Amino acid sequence: MTLNAGRPGIGEAERSVRFARTVSAALSVASNLPIDDAAVAGLIDPDRWPSDALFARAWRETLAALSPKERVGRLGGVTGHIGESVVEVILEEIGYSMLWHFTGPFAGGHGVDLLVLSPDGNVLAVEVKATLRAGRWPRPSRGELTQMTGGWLDKADNPGMADWDLGSDDVYGAVAVVNLAAMQWRCVLTADFMRVHPLSNLDALADLGSLLA
Repeated sequence: MTLNAGRPGIGEAERSVRFARTVSAALSVASNLPIDDAAVAGLIDPDRWPSDALFARAWRETLAALSPKERVGRLGGVTGHIGESVVEVILEEIGYSMLWHFTGPFAGGHGVDLLVLSPDGNVLAVEVKATLRAGRWPRPSRGELTQMTGGWLDKADNPGMADWDLGSDDVYGAVAVVNLAAMQWRCVLTADFMRVHPLSNLDALADLGSLLA
């Protein structure tokens, strides 16, 4: 199943709104894909990132183990960084090569979260959202999904794209949501930043060009 955000030729603002709605709809029907506990445990490093200890307690004992004050602030940054790294590990395990990512949970700035090279030689730009809340899937804001439109990817202040001298015509796009309480993730993909394909199984990512043809 492929969902369509609109036809070529519509205005950028309208295309952004349609794309955000289409991605949200596609995420709701994408398959729940498993995450290995070891993939998360191997990313926790309190010696380098002291806030990882807070994340580890919430991940192992649920958010109920934290005080209300501990659940806000830096925990969100760590959770987002761990979610991005989990997706990176999963993709590398099936043959993807990492080209670019933000480093550290509090790097700041904005831009595409990950740039990866697929086994069939295509570049994939990935936006990742993660949560530790049981029973909930993170919902990328409309602003964040607008960031995954072709127009936004082509802006000069998008560091990953600029570092590799890439434009939206050079890459495929993906939005991944990660639930670290359920240890599952979902992903949707696009070839043209209008039509969106919900991912049904991990094996399909090995041949990205055929999947999105």
